[in-house]
Amino acid sequence: MKEYYTYAYLREDGTPYYIGKGKLNRAFKKHKVGTPPKDRILFLKKNLTEEQSFLHEMYMISVLC
Repeated sequence: MKEYYTYAYLREDGTPYYIGKGKLNRAFKKHKVGTPPKDRILFLKKNLTEEQSFLHEMYMISVLC
């Protein structure tokens, strides 16, 4: 079932400081790294399987962080 997504938390200057994967409202829940305002949460890719979201998360971390 393709219900997962990847997302990024953005600093005020628009640069990412956290890349994650989740489903439902995971991107908006409290994180250890701090949860930014909704306008600084960027959904990178949607409608993924859990495996696809894991692979995309690792790829985006290697590219952006």
